[in-house]
Amino acid sequence: MPAGPLTARHRSAQTPAPESTAPTPRNRIEALLGDLGAQLQSGVALRDSGENPDAPQRHPSGLDVIDELLGGGFPRGDLSEITGPASSGRTSLLFALLAQTTTGGGHHPGELAAVVDPSDAFDPPSAQAAGIDLRRVLWARVGAWREAMRCTERLLETEGLPFVILDLAPSTPTSARPPGEPEIPASAWTRLARRAATTRTALVVLSHQRQAGSEARIVLELQPTRPLFGGVPRLLEEIETRAVLVRHRGGASGGSTLVRMGSPPGKRAANG
Repeated sequence: MPAGPLTARHRSAQTPAPESTAPTPRNRIEALLGDLGAQLQSGVALRDSGENPDAPQRHPSGLDVIDELLGGGFPRGDLSEITGPASSGRTSLLFALLAQTTTGGGHHPGELAAVVDPSDAFDPPSAQAAGIDLRRVLWARVGAWREAMRCTERLLETEGLPFVILDLAPSTPTSARPPGEPEIPASAWTRLARRAATTRTALVVLSHQRQAGSEARIVLELQPTRPLFGGVPRLLEEIETRAVLVRHRGGASGGSTLVRMGSPPGKRAANG
């Protein structure tokens, strides 16, 4: 395995490869999944590992207060959303999720995770500094939302990949979308939710605001309360935010908790 995350990146449209040799987006994902080889196991094998397939399975967030609010974490086999404006702690929560997944948090062996990144916003050095094992991260650097949705669907078809993140947060918010640019259709979210249910994958979507509609089992909204600075010069060290459980299909919604999350390494800013 390479030292960094496995990546998929598409050739610039200005310098296309010859038609006979240019790999398609699907072929790139197929090749990366092939490189993972035996690290992927079938969903049947996961069900036969001694776990009760009927028991609710949760994917811990890496933050105890968030897990308590969600009833143990993000459910496997379901689509969940994390929403919130800039500086609300989305990136910190993303890093906590990935660190918990790839290292096991000291409680169980680490697992594979995939990050679908249409805005090329994922920063490997910052992720590594946050405790993420990049050798277990499949980083798909894709284009616009259509390509991101196709890539996510293909990853969800891969049994044994327990955790997939679709990070739409750095993209243009829906309210600021240029005229004529279509919204992601409801049918696309339905396909992703069904794929996640089939392979029992925890799919988490990050965005500025809700997009998946009724297909999201859990919607966690982050509402920033105040930044916390320290040191000399004064730098942003933590973000205090309120996490509100806006939707919890099959459970109690409306609860909230106050959480402090460290500013992502490499993203700290000076006060003023």
